[in-house]
Order: sequence, then structure tokens, then C-alpha cells
Amino acid sequence: MNLQYVLWYLCSLAVALAMYALMTRSQRDLPARCLLIGILGTLCAAVGAKLLYYLAKIDFMVMNGWLNSLVDMTMGTFSYYGGVAGFCLGVVLSARILRIRPMALLDDFTPAGLLLAALARFGEVTLDGVGIRDMLYWEHPERCFFPLAVTNEWGDWLYAVFMLEGLLTLGVLVFSLVSLKEWRFARSLYYMCLIQILCESLRSDSFTWLFVRVEQVLCLLVDVGVLAVYCFKTRGVRGRWLPVLYCVPIAAVFVVLEFALNGKIPFSHDLCYVIMIAGLIGLGVIEHWAFRRMKACSRRAAENVR
Repeated sequence: MNLQYVLWYLCSLAVALAMYALMTRSQRDLPARCLLIGILGTLCAAVGAKLLYYLAKIDFMVMNGWLNSLVDMTMGTFSYYGGVAGFCLGVVLSARILRIRPMALLDDFTPAGLLLAALARFGEVTLDGVGIRDMLYWEHPERCFFPLAVTNEWGDWLYAVFMLEGLLTLGVLVFSLVSLKEWRFARSLYYMCLIQILCESLRSDSFTWLFVRVEQVLCLLVDVGVLAVYCFKTRGVRGRWLPVLYCVPIAAVFVVLEFALNGKIPFSHDLCYVIMIAGLIGLGVIEHWAFRRMKACSRRAAENVR
């Protein structure tokens, strides 16, 4: 295990918990909340990160010995997204122990959670070969500087995708604080996963199953799941499930783009990423429309009850 990263994570956790404490300082049980979230979130994050990586690479893990693979603490054998899911589970368990509505605690902790997620990405600078994209450094000497690029143990320059991921997550944090007053957890999770669809395509170390980038697909499925919740709560509206259906052609385009980026279809990489960004903007517009439609439906239902 990389001790530098562990220390970075613990410091990042302390900063995130301090932010949460400042934002909810009126709560009487604040010390207990911070303690439980810190401990349970960290434990569940570690288990979730290992479990998701194990399931995604199960053929390789079993070949190397399933027990040895499970206890392997090498930092490259953990999934960031499994860690995020595990930490969220830790927050839910904390809410159960404190007898708080889990969704209320998740909503309250979302800004601090996004800060922790961004800092965890920045911490990948301590992990050699993680969060990078191959770069022909002799062809692009003008790009060989931090934070755009980092060097590996052989002195080769590689694009620092983890820095982009951290900065974009900070952007989601600002957006969450300024604009997402309702359903903060679900909506923030949606946009956090949205940016990762692009970033996973950029990473050279993104692990795959057959030809599929596992974590990229998981991010898209989470977004579809959030839209499905909106649609489920939008009752009595014509075209109730349209937001989910609109994701299908966009997902199909992403599949074609990944084939092109892997060299199986002759297509400009720059154009592929322009189209991918356009698709992500489209998914953002769909989320905004679906959420407003759900809220309008809720207001009409409330008025009818009166």
C-alpha cells in the first residue's frame, strides 16, 4: 500500500469533515456525525473499492488466486468508483445509527463529499501509473509541465488525467453549492458521473472487460438510474420515460466513439472528443428537463390534494 496516498486521503478526509462541520455547525450531534462518517465511510470505501475492482477483473483475480487478490493492498487494485459507492454506504449506515433520514444526511454531506472526491483524485499524483494518459513527449515538449503532465519512474512525460478529474469535480462542487438546492445528492452524483464518462475515455489505465471500459459504463448506468428515478416520480405525464429513452442513442454514439478511439474505426480523435462532449452536454440538458418536469408534477399533485 502506498503510504503517501493513505496520508493524503486522511488529510483530505479531515478537510472534508471540517467543511461539513462548518456547513452544519448548528447540529447538536455534530461530533458523532463526523466521527461515524469518517470511520464508516473510510471502511466501506476500502471494501467497496476492492470489491468493485475484483468483480470487474474477476477472471484475472481468480487466475492469480482469489484470496491473494482480495488481500492485495497494491493501490492499482482498487476502484475509485467502488470507493465512492462505499463511502456513500458509510454515510447511510451513519444515518441509521444516528436515527437520521439517510437521504437527508447524504444531501447535507454532498459538498464535503465532492471535496473529498476531488482531493482523492489529486492524490493520485503519489501513485505511479495511475490516472494518466500516454503522451509522445518528444512530439509535444510544450505540454511537458505539471499540472498538465507528470513523469513516471523512467522520466517519461504522461498526461495527468487525474488533475482534470479533480478540477472538474471541484466544478461540480461549486455547481452543487450554487444551483442544486433540492435533491443535492442525486443531482450532484449525476454530474459527477457525467464528467467521468469523458475522463475514463482519456485514462490509459482504465480497466476493461473485453472491449468495454467498465467504470465508464457504470457512470453512464448511474446517470440513467437517476433519470429513471425522476421518471418514476413523474406520474400522469405523457412521455413519462422519454428522458431514459433519449439516453439510448447518446449511449450508442459513445460506443461508436470508443471504437473509433481504439483505432477500429478511422475517425479523428479530436472530433471524437468534440462529439463526446456534445453528448455529455445533451445528457446534462436531459437531466435539467427531467428534474424540472418531476418538480412540476409534484407541485400539481400537491395543489390537487389541497
